[in-house]
Amino acid sequence: MLQGSIIQQRPHRFSLSTIRGSEQSKLPTVSIFSDPSWLRLQRHYSKALNTNNFTGSIPASLGNLSNLYWLDLADNQLTGPLPVSSGTTPGLDQLFKANHFHLNQNQLSGTIPPRLFSSKMTLIHVLFDGNRFTGTIPSTIFSVQTLDILRLDRNALTGSVSSNISNLIKLSKLNIAHNNLDGPLPDLTGLNALNYVDLSYNSFDPSEAPGWFSTLPSLTTIVLEDVALQGTVPEKMFSIPSLQQVKLKNNAFNDTFNMGDYISPQLTLVDLQNNQIQRITQSYKYKNTLILVGNPFCNESSSSPFCQPPQSNTKTYATSTACPSITCPGGQQPSPQSCQCGYPYEGTLDFRAPTFRELTNVTLFQSLEQWVKLHLTPGSVSLDNPSFDKDDHLKVHVALFPPTGTYFNRSEISRIGFVMSTQPNMPPEGFGPFVFIPAQYNFPDTHKSSLSTGVIVGISVSCLVLVVGLVVVGIYAIRQKKRAERAIGLSRPFGTGQLILTTLLYLPASWAPSGNDSGGAPQLKGARWFSYEELKRCTNNFSESTEIGSGGYGKLVNDSGKGHVSTQVKGTMGYLDPEYYMTQQLTEKSDVYSFGVVMLELITARQPIEKGKYIVREVQLVMDKNDEEHYGLRELIDRNIRNSGTLIGFGRFLELAMQCVEESAADRPTMSEVVKAIETILQNGGMNTNSTSASSSATEFAASKGAPKHPYNDGLPKKEFNDSTGSFDYSGGYAVSAKIKPK
Repeated sequence: MLQGSIIQQRPHRFSLSTIRGSEQSKLPTVSIFSDPSWLRLQRHYSKALNTNNFTGSIPASLGNLSNLYWLDLADNQLTGPLPVSSGTTPGLDQLFKANHFHLNQNQLSGTIPPRLFSSKMTLIHVLFDGNRFTGTIPSTIFSVQTLDILRLDRNALTGSVSSNISNLIKLSKLNIAHNNLDGPLPDLTGLNALNYVDLSYNSFDPSEAPGWFSTLPSLTTIVLEDVALQGTVPEKMFSIPSLQQVKLKNNAFNDTFNMGDYISPQLTLVDLQNNQIQRITQSYKYKNTLILVGNPFCNESSSSPFCQPPQSNTKTYATSTACPSITCPGGQQPSPQSCQCGYPYEGTLDFRAPTFRELTNVTLFQSLEQWVKLHLTPGSVSLDNPSFDKDDHLKVHVALFPPTGTYFNRSEISRIGFVMSTQPNMPPEGFGPFVFIPAQYNFPDTHKSSLSTGVIVGISVSCLVLVVGLVVVGIYAIRQKKRAERAIGLSRPFGTGQLILTTLLYLPASWAPSGNDSGGAPQLKGARWFSYEELKRCTNNFSESTEIGSGGYGKLVNDSGKGHVSTQVKGTMGYLDPEYYMTQQLTEKSDVYSFGVVMLELITARQPIEKGKYIVREVQLVMDKNDEEHYGLRELIDRNIRNSGTLIGFGRFLELAMQCVEESAADRPTMSEVVKAIETILQNGGMNTNSTSASSSATEFAASKGAPKHPYNDGLPKKEFNDSTGSFDYSGGYAVSAKIKPK
C-alpha cells in the first residue's frame, strides 16, 4: 500500500510526499509516475489510485485527461474542494467521457459545484459518500440521465432535493442517508429501475408514506429510518415481487399494521422498531423476521415473537463443499469440490454499492462464484462470510484454489491479482463497483517444517561465523574505499546540505590491481572507468535531466529537517518489476527487470515512460530479428548510436535486455548470467575485458568501431521523440484491453 500525498508539484504531475515531521513544505517527494507528462495523455482510460492513504487535494489538471473513463480515488485521506474549470484552469467537469467518479471515503469538503455536472456527461457511478461535503445537492446532477448508482450519504448536505431527480430513469441505487436534508420527502415516482433506496436520518418534513413505496416495480430494499413518516404502513408495498428488506424504524407509523394477502416470496426482513403501531393483523404467509420492538403493541404483547430484540444469527451464504471432514496439514485447506489440500489465494471482495441486502440468496452468490473463477478448475472458488459494514459496503471473503498441485506459482498469482485489481469484467448484476483486497500469498518456500534443536544450534554457529566474516570483509571494504578515494581525489565531492543519490549495481567483479587509474576499486571486466570530473561534465553537473536507472524499489530521499536519510521502498513506475508489484514478493530477479529497463534506456536515450509510451512495450512492438543491423529499432535507437557506424554486438545486447524484462521472473537470467553475457559481447567485439584503463578502453573501442566520433564529447544531445504512433497506457507487460469497464 502506498502512503503519502497527491500534490501538484507543477502542471500535470502527481507525486507522493512521505510524511516526516510537521512542515510539509520540507518533505521529500517520490513520483508516482516517472514522466511528468502523464497527465497530458489523451488516451488515458482509467486512473485507479484507491486505498493508498493519499493526502492533499485533487489536482485540477485531471481535467486534461479528456478520454478518462474511470476515476477512482476512493479510500484515501484527500481534502479540499472538488476542482472545476475556470478560464484556462481545467477541472473534473471537463471529463465528458468519464463513466465513474469514485471519490468516496475521503475527507473532501466544501460544496458540490453545480458546474461539475451537465447533460453532456456520461457518468454511470457517482460515489461521493463518506466525505465532508456541505451545501445543497446541485440540481445539475439530475441532468446526467445515464446515472446508475448515486451515493451522497454520510456527508453534511443541507436543503431540499430538487424535483428533477425524476429525470434519473436509469437509476438502480440511491443513497442520500445521514445528511441534514430538509423539505419534502423526495418524489421518486417514475424511477422504475430503482432497486435500492436509502433516505434515512435526514430532517424531511413529516409526511405519510409516499405513493412510490408501492408503485416502483423493481425495489429490493427500502430504507427510510428516522425521516418523520407517519400514518399507516401501506400494505401494497409488501406485494412488490422483488422486495427483500423494509427498514422503517424510528418513525411515527401508527394504527394497525397489516402486510396484506400477497407478500413477496423474497421478503426476509421488516423492521418497524420504535414507531406507534398499536395493533397488527397477522399474515400466515409471512414466516420471516418482523421486528416491532418499541411500539405500543409490545406493551401489551411482550411475549410475542415480534417483540423480541433482533437476532443476528442468520446463517449467510457459504460455498457448499463435498468434503466437510477433510483435515489438511500445515495451514492448507481443502478445495470445495475436489477436496484436494492446497494453499488458496485469499482476499476480500469489497462491493461499494450493491443493490440488494439479502445474504442467503444461493443463486446470486453462485453467479458470483462463476464470475470469479478466472479460468480455474470448476469448483475451485470458495465464498463465505458475506456481510455489510458500517458504510453499507458488501464484504465477501474469497479463496481461490490451485488447479493442480498444492500451491500457485508466482506467474499465476500475478495474473489473478492483476485481473482482479483491474476489473476487466463486470460482476453479476446487483453487486456494483468493487475493489479486490488480496492477502499476502505464502509461496512454497515460506511453508517450512519445524527444525530440530541440533539444526537450530548448527545454524546459530554458522551465523556467528558468518557475522565474524562479514565484519572482517567490512573492515577490508572500508580500507579499500579509502584507497580508491585517495587515488581519484574524491573526498566528499558532493558537498554538504545536498544529497545526490546514485543507484549502484553490484556485479560479480574482481578487485583490479592498484594502478594509476583504478585505485584498487572494483571493476567490471571491460567496463570503462570514469573520473569524477568526467562524470560531472558528461552529466551537466549531475543534473536530474540526465538521470537514468532510478531503481525499481524506491529512492533514498534526504530529509534536511531531520538530518538523516529516510528510505521509502515502494518503487518507481517504469523500472518496477510487475510481478513484484502484483505479488508483493521481492526476488533477485526483480533487480534484473530494472536493469533490463536501464539497458533499453541506454539504447534509446529515452525515459522508461515518456509521453505515455512504455519503453519495454515500444521495443517489443517494433523488434524484428530479420533486420540484422537495427533489429527493427532504427526509429527508436539513440541517433548517436545509430549514426556511429556498424553496431557490433547490438543485437545480442538488445536480446539480453529483453530477456531481463520478461514478464515472468522465472524466464529472466540471473544477474551473474547478465554480467557474463555482457563480457562475452565485449570480447566478441574485440575489446580486452581484462583492461580497466580509460585510455586503453577508448583505444580499443576506436579500433573495433572504425574510430567513430565519441557521442558525448560535444555534450549530451536533446532527446527526440517520435509521437506518430500515438500514446498508450503503461501495463507492466500485461495484455489487457485498453478500455477497462467496471460495473
